[in-house]
Amino acid sequence: MAEKKFREDLYYRLNVYPIVVPSLNQRAEDIPMLVDHFLDECSRQQKKEIDGVHEEVLDFLKRRHWPGNVRELRNIVERLVTLAAPRQKIIDRKVLPPDLQKQMKKLERTREDVHITRSLTESLAEYEEQLIRKALDGCSWNQSRVARMLHISEHTLRYKMTKLGIERPA
Repeated sequence: MAEKKFREDLYYRLNVYPIVVPSLNQRAEDIPMLVDHFLDECSRQQKKEIDGVHEEVLDFLKRRHWPGNVRELRNIVERLVTLAAPRQKIIDRKVLPPDLQKQMKKLERTREDVHITRSLTESLAEYEEQLIRKALDGCSWNQSRVARMLHISEHTLRYKMTKLGIERPA
């Protein structure tokens, strides 16, 4: 609409009740179920009898970033089934192609590199401040828009701004 490529009146006519489907990155808890489904489907198609995925591979899939969403997950499962030996029952780390092994190692390193230097309360307050400042900057300091964006009341936003010492720059 901002680029004048979609009629505003039509948008509001169609936008009666928006349906928001979270990305796969936002629902990692669904990945094991989806992997099982795609594994069954791909195993049948390729006439293989794969029973499951090793826990460390499943953990990697749950922590991995999914820019291609569910379709990308399906493609990876199909790829793993294709690379698995004909009589293999469990997809393990050895089946992963080099690019996925590299990603898995990188995720393992970042997991090990996490050093706790502050309390959870301090860390959350710092993150909350960063998030509010970024939202305020992005909305030209329009507190109503920021409150709606963050799904909090304007009163709560103002309270948090005072508590965290956030003031509009001069």
